[in-house]
Amino acid sequence: MSSMADSLELSIDMPAQVRQGQPVLITLQVRNTTDRLLNLYLRGRTIAFDLVVSSPDGSLIWRRLAHEMIPAIIRVETLAPGEKLALEAVWSLQSNDGEPVLPGAYRVGGELLTDREPLVTPTRPIEILPG
Repeated sequence: MSSMADSLELSIDMPAQVRQGQPVLITLQVRNTTDRLLNLYLRGRTIAFDLVVSSPDGSLIWRRLAHEMIPAIIRVETLAPGEKLALEAVWSLQSNDGEPVLPGAYRVGGELLTDREPLVTPTRPIEILPG
């Protein structure tokens, strides 16, 4: 792990359960865990981040940036000690093919796109309940 990754805490915030047919708000959070300013070199005019939903066997269900073009622009964000950056997106509980996702257990992870390798969150479980 790089020193930048060691200086940041990445996480996903979302409900643990949601009813089928109801969109879910997912927040990717990045927190500076150091006692100094950190400059993040992030991709995109608007900060580019991805959310990835997979089935328990690891099959890809939905990817936020699946059909997006990310401009080759670097944006510098400075985080003060303890400061958080929160990036939000809504998942409509559809697959990348536009099909409704069936009730069941899934995993959600996040990626913050940087000028180097993406910074990756731990995955979190989400259960989709019947509508």
